[in-house]
Amino acid sequence: MGRKRKKKSGIIGRYFGYLLLPVIVYGWASGNMSASFILIASSLTFLYMLFAVPAWCMAETRQGLPCRRNSNGLLLGCSIREHKWQKLKMAFRAGKWGELSGKFWNNTANAAAAVSALAGVGSALAAVITLVTKK
Repeated sequence: MGRKRKKKSGIIGRYFGYLLLPVIVYGWASGNMSASFILIASSLTFLYMLFAVPAWCMAETRQGLPCRRNSNGLLLGCSIREHKWQKLKMAFRAGKWGELSGKFWNNTANAAAAVSALAGVGSALAAVITLVTKK
């Protein structure tokens, strides 16, 4: 019996975090959307970029080179066992934050995801401030 292949979710499913960004910008620019909706959309975008966006692994190989295999998210590695949690562990060690940040900016795909994650965090913080100060 052969292996079952993963069901492909299509282009919208693979890149829905990027598709939420114009919705968030429209929500802030028009004022037609509630701050709570923008907070939820921004949080989903941020989590998508960290754990689901198609990106390169960039974990350090035994030769000292960055791994070029595909991974899910900025903080998760590829299917190699040693790479799976290497970047996520870096996020919890203060001395490794600079190295982790360098991995985010190594190539265009990872940089786009990093900028989108920062935009999601900024938008979420602005939505929280809007909700707290609203009377």
